[in-house]
Amino acid sequence: MKTPRRPDRYMECFPSSPKRRKAFAPRTTISPLMDPIVAIIVILVVAKVFGEGLERLGYPPMIGEIGAGVLLGPAVLGLVTLDETLEVFATIGVIALLFISGVEMNPKAFAAAKSAAAFTAGTGVAVPFALGFLGGALLGLSFAEQFFLAVILSITSIGVSVRALIDLRRLDSLVGNTVIGAAVVDDIIGIVLLGVLSPVALSGRLDLLPLAGALLLAVLFIGFAFTIGRRLSVWLFRISRSMLTHEMPYVAAIAIALATAAAAHALGLHYAIGAFVAGIILGRQVRNDRSVFDGIIDFGFGFFVTFFFASIGLLFSPDPAVFVGLLVPALIVLAIAGKTLGGYLGSRYFLASPAAALTVGFGISARGEIALVVAQVSLAAGIIGAGLYSAVTVMVIATIFAAPLLMKWGFALQERGARGGRPSAETQ
Repeated sequence: MKTPRRPDRYMECFPSSPKRRKAFAPRTTISPLMDPIVAIIVILVVAKVFGEGLERLGYPPMIGEIGAGVLLGPAVLGLVTLDETLEVFATIGVIALLFISGVEMNPKAFAAAKSAAAFTAGTGVAVPFALGFLGGALLGLSFAEQFFLAVILSITSIGVSVRALIDLRRLDSLVGNTVIGAAVVDDIIGIVLLGVLSPVALSGRLDLLPLAGALLLAVLFIGFAFTIGRRLSVWLFRISRSMLTHEMPYVAAIAIALATAAAAHALGLHYAIGAFVAGIILGRQVRNDRSVFDGIIDFGFGFFVTFFFASIGLLFSPDPAVFVGLLVPALIVLAIAGKTLGGYLGSRYFLASPAAALTVGFGISARGEIALVVAQVSLAAGIIGAGLYSAVTVMVIATIFAAPLLMKWGFALQERGARGGRPSAETQ
């Protein structure tokens, strides 16, 4: 394992500002064999063709989009690698994805699932966190690596969960609302854990001050967004509808989504949290303007969201040495089993069938962009070595592929149970 740096230099590696985050981002560029515009066209066309093929086979198209990134990226053909331009496209993609999911969310259904989501988030973090420590100890990892593994296994990818639910047409269901609510809370917890990862990994003890500070910022942001932020956003959107320029409401909605995402990021949260909050705040206004609603969905899913999922595949560059031994399969099993068990235990009391609770567990089992950020930061800081970093990257990709397929199977179980004479509210 790489020798850790001194504690006072350690926090410089954490993404507390865009400049620091950029300093430790992977130094990748678009292949010199391909013009940047051509690379964008190739990614878009191949991703959509793969997505269409997977959807015709009955699988979520996001899997095809990720597969296109793997094919075009360093893992297979090496035609395209992730550069700053594509990273910006991918970031806007996850913002668009979460904003759209917030707009489409039924506030009453979401409120009805808040208790289930809160309990699911708690157990969905606690169980994999404990398994991370236990699994790390059994694999012979150091305390710092065990704590890193516990944090990584605790994080859910809200972007993957939302896209899978949209593809499966289950976003506005009790299971869907429980998954999204739990994923939002999990992402906030993941950011808080990221803030304490460095001092805990170095000193071997938990310092409550950074933990409390990060949690307080998250609470203040959400509280401000749903009070003053809501009134300001709704007022701005209404003003835009009175403008003579036809596309002004469309521009206002996008600007509010980006601004809220940027505000969340400035406070140390993920862009996705701010975008989701903005979508909930503007949900009724955007849904009432069908032209704006359809335009955002078409352009979001037709362009930017595609780059988000393709970028995940572009990051996949496996080291053959990583696949020797039990590390990679052990991480994949721990990742899926921990979240599935945690989601099942947290939601079972609130849902009508075991199949529904199992589907919730599947829904929060994917890791994604935040897990990769934590891994990159930990590698740069010396908490983990290159081998564990590569293994975690493979685990993230594996869970992203597995989660939609497991969710599809879980919903099929629910439907079979309903046809067998045991109807449940979450299958409606």
